[in-house]
Amino acid sequence: LAAFVWLASPLLLGAILSAAVCHELGHWLVIRALGGRVTALRITCVGAEMRLSARCPLGYWQQIAAALAGPAVNLLAARMAVGLGTEGAYCFAGLNLALAAFNLLPAVQLDGGRILWCILALLTSEERAERLLRVLSSALAVGLVLGALLLLWQGRGNLTLLITAVWLLVPP
Repeated sequence: LAAFVWLASPLLLGAILSAAVCHELGHWLVIRALGGRVTALRITCVGAEMRLSARCPLGYWQQIAAALAGPAVNLLAARMAVGLGTEGAYCFAGLNLALAAFNLLPAVQLDGGRILWCILALLTSEERAERLLRVLSSALAVGLVLGALLLLWQGRGNLTLLITAVWLLVPP
């Protein structure tokens, strides 16, 4: 993260941080609207994680709505930015689209993983949902690692996908 901050242009860094803030704000607003409470927000070099209060639990459908809210806000922000028609706005729109798409992947650490877990828990049990999600998440991460290595070998990739894919292999 420090290397990225050092090397990135202020415009790019500002756009990335703004997209991330929009994303988390979307989650927070829906959680609050559904009666949930956020007890902690942990920010790391790969994103943010909200901890919800056990005193105000959300049901499965509410968790799905809260998980979808972040990517939905990113899609809305991208649409609004495109309307501005400037180079900086297009950059912001692209970053929001990428953040939304990435977060919808069915990986344990991402919104898509939370959504899939809720659906599986509704259909089976929480324990089985956890096991299935871990297997699917690991398969996705391995596929992304292999794809990143293939792109690097062909000279068409960079380390970003590989680093992200390896991060997805690490249990939360």
